[in-house]
Amino acid sequence: MKRLLQAAAGLVISGGALWLTLRGKDLGAIWAAARAADYRWLVPYFAILVIIHLIRTIRWGILLEPVAKVPFGKLNAIASVGFMALMILPFRLGEFARPYLVAERPRIRVSAALSSVVVERVADGLFTAMLLVFTLLAVPDGTPGLHVLRIAGVLVFLAFGALLGFLVLGYRNRELAVRTFHRLLDPISPRLAGRAAGMVDAFIHGLRLVPSKGKVALFFVLTFAYWAVNGVGMQLLGRGFGFHLDFVQAFTVLGVLVVGVMIPAGPGMVGTFQAAVILSLSLFLPAEVVATRGNAYANVLWAAQLVQQVLFGLAFLFSRHIQLDRILSAPREMEEGLESEEAEYVAEERRAEAPPRARVR
Repeated sequence: MKRLLQAAAGLVISGGALWLTLRGKDLGAIWAAARAADYRWLVPYFAILVIIHLIRTIRWGILLEPVAKVPFGKLNAIASVGFMALMILPFRLGEFARPYLVAERPRIRVSAALSSVVVERVADGLFTAMLLVFTLLAVPDGTPGLHVLRIAGVLVFLAFGALLGFLVLGYRNRELAVRTFHRLLDPISPRLAGRAAGMVDAFIHGLRLVPSKGKVALFFVLTFAYWAVNGVGMQLLGRGFGFHLDFVQAFTVLGVLVVGVMIPAGPGMVGTFQAAVILSLSLFLPAEVVATRGNAYANVLWAAQLVQQVLFGLAFLFSRHIQLDRILSAPREMEEGLESEEAEYVAEERRAEAPPRARVR
């Protein structure tokens, strides 16, 4: 029932976003613009998508390395299926697929796998929010929708900054971080606070192992390369629709898109994806161009990413590294895994604190 409600809510959000995007538009003109596009630019764009996938996979492996060095073949298979799940499952439920599929207890605990994905998301969120804030400064004041987007960029940056602060606090002082989290939830529901605090405690345990300084530097270099290549991809595909986006414009589209797809929606992130692209294009293109070629560009961009991620996911879906039955159950299993590991961590700490004589007995 919970999953059905989440799916229904996602469909409502997607439907509302699509309605806002297409309201009052000439669908025939959009279709004509899509047919008139130069699809030769899809070839380099698909090459860009492959590079993006490889960078994401290698970067994730760096975060997992202190726990266990996962062979690239297995890491690539799990990343491919996980990114596909993130794309096609509603309400961003696919976020749990990667950490749960790579978890291999006792070598790789669920908490450590989840912490690697959270750290990755925080780094991406901070980078793109900061990028969006700076690129929007180049957009002329008074542009419709600019003020709202600037506020959204700042809020996203502050949100991810706060999350980063919590991760740092958890790494340096686990007990204080868990106690703070418990106090925040306790007024809402003491029972929920106790259960959630236990899972957060297990999650923070997963943060204890961090890569070396050299690997951390490589992670940030790859993060920069990942988003730079994304921006170049926006520029390349835009040329197929007659858009010659400069550096600022391409990264504005990218930044607004990232913020837009953070909104939980239906399968494929449909609706929120297109709305974000069209909203960003409207900052620097005439309304009549956005209404036709802009809509066509947004939908082809969405379809290209969907096809690439689904094809990669299907290619590895039946490999020996993937257990199909674990994908849909990942959110529930992640929760149960964190609860179980929290009890294990508590038992380990008690054994470590026990006097020598007690341990001999």
